[in-house]
Amino acid sequence: MEERLEDQEPRATSTDRLIRTHESSQGHSEKEPDQPRPEIAPWKWRGSLFSSVLTALIHGYNSSNVANIQPHLYEAFGNIELLPWISLSYTLSVFAVLSLSRKVIYCFDLRWINIVFLAIFISGAAIGGSASSMSVVVVGRIIMGIGGAVVYQTNLTFISVYTSPAHIQRLIGALSGAWAVGFIIGGPIGAAVAENSRTSWRWVFYLNLPWMGLALLISILCFPLTYLGPDILLTSRLLQADPLGIALNMATPVLFSVALEFSGPVWAWNSSGPAITVWVLFSVMLAAWILQQAFCVGTTPEQRAIPVHLLPRLNLVPLWIASGCVAVAYAITLYFIPLFFAFARGLDPMQQTVYTLPFILTFITAVVLVGAVLPLVGRHYYLFYIFASAATTSAAAGLAAILDASTPDSQIMGLAAVIGLGLGASFQHGVGISNTQTKTTRDRVDSATLLLLAQMGTIAISLPIAGCILQNMGEAKLADALRGIPGLELSREEVLQTLAGASSVLSGAGGEGLSAEQLARAVDAVTRVLARDFWLVVAEGVACFLCGVGMWIGWKGEAEGGKEEKKEGV
Repeated sequence: MEERLEDQEPRATSTDRLIRTHESSQGHSEKEPDQPRPEIAPWKWRGSLFSSVLTALIHGYNSSNVANIQPHLYEAFGNIELLPWISLSYTLSVFAVLSLSRKVIYCFDLRWINIVFLAIFISGAAIGGSASSMSVVVVGRIIMGIGGAVVYQTNLTFISVYTSPAHIQRLIGALSGAWAVGFIIGGPIGAAVAENSRTSWRWVFYLNLPWMGLALLISILCFPLTYLGPDILLTSRLLQADPLGIALNMATPVLFSVALEFSGPVWAWNSSGPAITVWVLFSVMLAAWILQQAFCVGTTPEQRAIPVHLLPRLNLVPLWIASGCVAVAYAITLYFIPLFFAFARGLDPMQQTVYTLPFILTFITAVVLVGAVLPLVGRHYYLFYIFASAATTSAAAGLAAILDASTPDSQIMGLAAVIGLGLGASFQHGVGISNTQTKTTRDRVDSATLLLLAQMGTIAISLPIAGCILQNMGEAKLADALRGIPGLELSREEVLQTLAGASSVLSGAGGEGLSAEQLARAVDAVTRVLARDFWLVVAEGVACFLCGVGMWIGWKGEAEGGKEEKKEGV
């Protein structure tokens, strides 16, 4: 039986009726927080929560699990031009379908959305694991990203609908924390299975199958029937979903990533027709997307693919921006610290993981501690963002300034640990905070969508930017450093392999014939380019600090407004 009230008003939508049921059940949820809706059996409620947390963990895991296995993929398939897309494809597809996932939940029943897209994710993992070429791996990752994005959005919606305000922050925090933990353990697990003699890189994908299969089984047995959309025909619902806005949302980030990743390594910047064409197409698509959403072309203000109506909420905007900034810092640190150790020290993926443990452990510790303390500080949550930005900015500036081939490992790991501390204090907490500041279920869902758009969008944008800096500047610097060395002629593909971590001048690509001085010169040239990427993290930290100050100003204004209201009441 579908979990919603029977019609009470002739023209009430299913969403209205479900929200009224949710609000009327708050008193019950205060007494029994583990079962906020009495019409859901306790075992179904707990099973649905377990499935939601498990899928969030796997979603985070797949956002980072290929960070350290790219050399293995290159050894298996070659095709160096597609190598950056192994990491990018998942987060890019998540970002591209977020507006679609927001609309899907108002067109179909949440239970069946969850089941169908879990099956889609599982099929993508099977395709990626059994791939016979690099392009098939990318396709598998894209399919997984589409499934993961919709399932995560469905779970956020499920908790927002069925949980009272008294407990929603705790449960959303658990979901966000699971994603963050999955994100941080993805790299180490990927490295471990890729380096194990009894497994291979394929197990990075195959590990998804039993866990997501379990989540699928639990969803079939436990997930309640919940329809949030209007009581109209399916075709009408689909037409109301702003298909033009969704299509533009999908096309814009894809074109941007293609233009940035292929310009330089594949297409010449100044004379390539394909590069110019793709950049022009991206600019046109971006302008069309902005104008279409602003002027509601083919849609209405209420039905836009992006919840633009929340943008005037100045108490939420700093949270969205800060969440995006933190995601930038996290992605760059997670991907480029191991790359430094691969290039400068010649470490294998498992050894790289060991050297990133200080960053990983401080991040996890900070996420858990802040998640526990956050409900106690209430409106003073801005303090965490100010502290986080100070820690991240100072440590990233240190790395950008000192990182080169001669920098001691202890200094690198120490600064990375400070970045992890700052990121853990601010990463993935925005969804829970946002839910405490929004009154309606629809606004909670829409705010969560904007937070996810900010996070996945900035990751999808920042990684191509950082990769473009490394590939273009690194190629020139490395070629200059090795030019004129007798007997050493590196092809352009070998240079790109080295920059991607697929080989190293220390242990291949002709490095055996280099003197110690020549090796140091080559490594130093590229590590200084790697250091420049951390200026992006510095910029993120400054922006996050400004957001924290904005949160403080907003809190102060609300506090003063409350005092004035009390005076007027007296």
